[in-house]
Amino acid sequence: MFDGGDNYTQEMMSVTGISTTKTKNNNKRRFSDEQIKSLELMFESETRLEPGKKLEVAKELGLHPRQVAIWFQNKRARWKSKQLEQDYSILQANYNILASKLESLKKEKQCLVIQVLLS
Repeated sequence: MFDGGDNYTQEMMSVTGISTTKTKNNNKRRFSDEQIKSLELMFESETRLEPGKKLEVAKELGLHPRQVAIWFQNKRARWKSKQLEQDYSILQANYNILASKLESLKKEKQCLVIQVLLS
């Protein structure tokens, strides 16, 4: 009897080291710790993979090239978001320092104006 490919999918996922977790109506495929570690190491040296390199990585890790491509795409998006958050934090800190200096200068100016008027 035809089972919709579920047994084949589960067998292939166990061979490639991918586990599944069912959530509501969809299957989420997760990479093994070893696969993620390898992908992370590759991402450190190059954030984009050429098609040939993508095929090589996929074969080496037992994944589909599309999985590797999507992982890199998602990783770049997360990395960019993290960079933006860090940049925002730096700008916010610099703004706060400048705002504080501005307030100090305003107070100093007010004191000097009073001194000029009283003399």
